[in-house]
Amino acid sequence: MTLTLHAAERGELVGRQVSQVTEAGGGDDIGCTETLRLQETHPTPLVFQAVTSTPTAPSPGVVCSPGSVYTLAKRGADTLSLGAEGSQTAGSPSRLRRVT
Repeated sequence: MTLTLHAAERGELVGRQVSQVTEAGGGDDIGCTETLRLQETHPTPLVFQAVTSTPTAPSPGVVCSPGSVYTLAKRGADTLSLGAEGSQTAGSPSRLRRVT
């Protein structure tokens, strides 16, 4: 999963997430690429909603729908944790680390 964010105000587009999820047994990529809007701002957590969603890799039967909601909380200078509540796919990482 790759998460790209930039500065934005509540209600504005703030970035996108690209997930690459391999289907068990079939090997197809069933991940989605989503444009994210900053829904709620608190000191922590932040809530994002996907306003667009398309398959990361075209595969038959992959359906990506906008509207997914994600909650992220800052855990140190270079780490975000993904909240248990939200629209993430089973098996999603619980922590995201900055790669420079």
